[in-house]
Amino acid sequence: MENKTLNQNDILQGAGANQDIVEYREATGEEALWTNGMFSGMPAYLINVHWSGELTRYIRQAASLWLPTPASQTFTAMLAFYILLLVFRVNPYVAIAGGIAFGLNTFFLISVEAGHIWKVAAISYMPLVLAGIILTFRKKYLLGFTLTAVSMAMEISSNHYQITYYLLLIVMIFGVFKLVDAVKNKTLPGFGKTIGILFLAVLLGIGANIGKIWTAYEYGKYSIRGKAELSSNTESSGGLDRDYAFAWSNGIWEPMTFLVPNFYGGATQEKISMNSDLAEGLRKKGAGSGQIKSFVNSVPTYWGDQPFTSGPYYMGAIIVFLFILGAFFVKSYVKWWLIAASVFGIILSWGDNFSAFNYFMFDYFPGYNKFRAVSMTVAIPFLCMPLLGFIGVQKLIESEWKENKKQFLKALGITAGLCLLLIGVSFVMRFRGAVDAQLGDQAWLVDLIRDQRASMFRIDTIRSFFFIIASGAILFYMKQGKIKKEIALLSLAGVLVADYIPVAKRYLNEENFKRDVKGAFFAPTEADQQILADKTHYRVLNLNNPFNEARTSYYHSSIGGYHGAKMRRYQDLIENHLQSEIGTAIEILRSGSTDFSELNVLNMLNTKYLKFGDQAGQIVRNEAALGNAWFVKKVKKVSSPDEEISVLGEINTKNEAVINSERFNISGTNFSDGTIELANYTPNDLLYKSSNSNAGLAIFSEIFYPKGWKAYIDGNEVDILQTNYVLRALEIPAGDHEIRFEFKPAAYYTGNKIMWGSSILLILLIIGSIVYSIKKQI
Repeated sequence: MENKTLNQNDILQGAGANQDIVEYREATGEEALWTNGMFSGMPAYLINVHWSGELTRYIRQAASLWLPTPASQTFTAMLAFYILLLVFRVNPYVAIAGGIAFGLNTFFLISVEAGHIWKVAAISYMPLVLAGIILTFRKKYLLGFTLTAVSMAMEISSNHYQITYYLLLIVMIFGVFKLVDAVKNKTLPGFGKTIGILFLAVLLGIGANIGKIWTAYEYGKYSIRGKAELSSNTESSGGLDRDYAFAWSNGIWEPMTFLVPNFYGGATQEKISMNSDLAEGLRKKGAGSGQIKSFVNSVPTYWGDQPFTSGPYYMGAIIVFLFILGAFFVKSYVKWWLIAASVFGIILSWGDNFSAFNYFMFDYFPGYNKFRAVSMTVAIPFLCMPLLGFIGVQKLIESEWKENKKQFLKALGITAGLCLLLIGVSFVMRFRGAVDAQLGDQAWLVDLIRDQRASMFRIDTIRSFFFIIASGAILFYMKQGKIKKEIALLSLAGVLVADYIPVAKRYLNEENFKRDVKGAFFAPTEADQQILADKTHYRVLNLNNPFNEARTSYYHSSIGGYHGAKMRRYQDLIENHLQSEIGTAIEILRSGSTDFSELNVLNMLNTKYLKFGDQAGQIVRNEAALGNAWFVKKVKKVSSPDEEISVLGEINTKNEAVINSERFNISGTNFSDGTIELANYTPNDLLYKSSNSNAGLAIFSEIFYPKGWKAYIDGNEVDILQTNYVLRALEIPAGDHEIRFEFKPAAYYTGNKIMWGSSILLILLIIGSIVYSIKKQI
């Protein structure tokens, strides 16, 4: 109502990355399948492409009541978990509490605050997929098939395959328990029939997204998630580097934040009260009020193992209690499935802190090495633990109180007792963090910070103890008959809200909402306006953290960018040449010179402008940039990627090129000079005019990508060569010619047609299921 939106970094970076794609769509009504906005060029369908065959977006919008993001994802998550609990025949009041718990935990809300919207969307559909699977196993074949197909279509359309992969792990563990159950009860034929039905449902869900999957799979082989080509990158045999994937690994004790939010001090830096003991300690040391206020606004309270964290993954003290309760009261395979999945997810989140198991998973389990930030596997227990907990509440409601009262008190005693134990243990804990070493010889300040961590730990542990006792009391008096069931369950939901909201507001509050966030972030600077006066086609290098920002891409074609799946060869180029050349460029500028003629790799990427600030005087034009295309006189033939990347650093890219002759045939090594210029540019279509007296080799400052690009000389298709490790080249016969590059990937055009057909089938299936259900009721 105040016209404010969340200040989400990833959303802003994404807006910068896709701006040229959006502009092209608005101007032409067509989709830009390639973008020059980031990393000198990459497929646009990895960033922002509308698929006309993706009709499931209308189902998504309807399921979320057309709410704006991120409210739509939060509502969908609550609704989906509510439906899953109803499928498990849980009381609707209990299911309401469950929906609240699933939608308001800090793992979910911190992801919202960071702008990881597609991750949040994928998480929100996970319960619906499980609900469809459970219904199918209960022989509700039509309803189960429909729900599984539709929910899988929406899950995959969220385009966060890492979360979908974790959902697959949950389902696989479920499948093992169901298979064992089928073997014991001699019902293997029925098990096989159900698996067949679910396979078809998943297949239909995949079909509704096949274009997205196809293009992602196709690109994945050429990205940093694909096989490395350089021998120096020995760890990457078909996935991410191990160090990169495990950079965010939970500490062994990190899952204790499920129970106590400030177990490890909260976020990397926390805002502390001016009335705290820490602030008082600073006053005693003579610090002024301004200094104290500045320091307490960002105290390094986190002392866990992760390099950086936006906040703890707080599942809820009440949920941990209910999970223990469920372990006592749920007797079927469901208990062991959910416990096994939860433990598995926690072990995976430990990453290199439990390397004996997790390195094995990374090296040998299919597809696992495609994903980074293994701490994200807590998505598994964040689904399974509350599910077991609320099924446990239902079993408690149904149970004979006299026979099970002791079991209830055991669950309550274990959870509340753990909190009391933690409070006692805290008085012998050191609360040491890796950041403490950065404070040097200021031992007194380190002691104040550690005391603050200890205080936060104890306060939150007492807080968790209180909520466990409060929820336990509600359920106890309900079973004693002193509180009506409906009132007790609504009270439980209320206590859950009272638990979650204050913790959530530590990390997602009014300060996160701003007016015109996008407008302020992307307001054109003097430097932007000066560069934009140039109407030619060129690239810009932002010298300030170029490979982790996409604001530059909002207005310019950028050498850098912000994306989790850069092309493998471009990453190699960054590590082997660009980083060193950027350092050289900075030294040249510091010396007062603007002669960048020796920066051969940056020049071949048509880096016409270097930007080191926002003022008009903080950009430099690079006169040595080689332009959009040029002819070279010599070619150095090599026989391996290692030689390609090495020789590239030795040649003058203005006159020479390097080509791997083992992969690409080229007629000679000496060529004539000539002229070539870009006549027309659109993302999917580039037109050049050339003139050369003899056969020549033209180098194009465009990234080579083998899937979809076609080249034509005077209308005749010719082979595209890969040169200078990342660029395109063509052999041009003598004379005047018209050269055209077109990007028409089959994965997009054919995939989109399949998506149309599958989406229509899904919609017909939904309509048919509704009609059948109505007729059955009548």
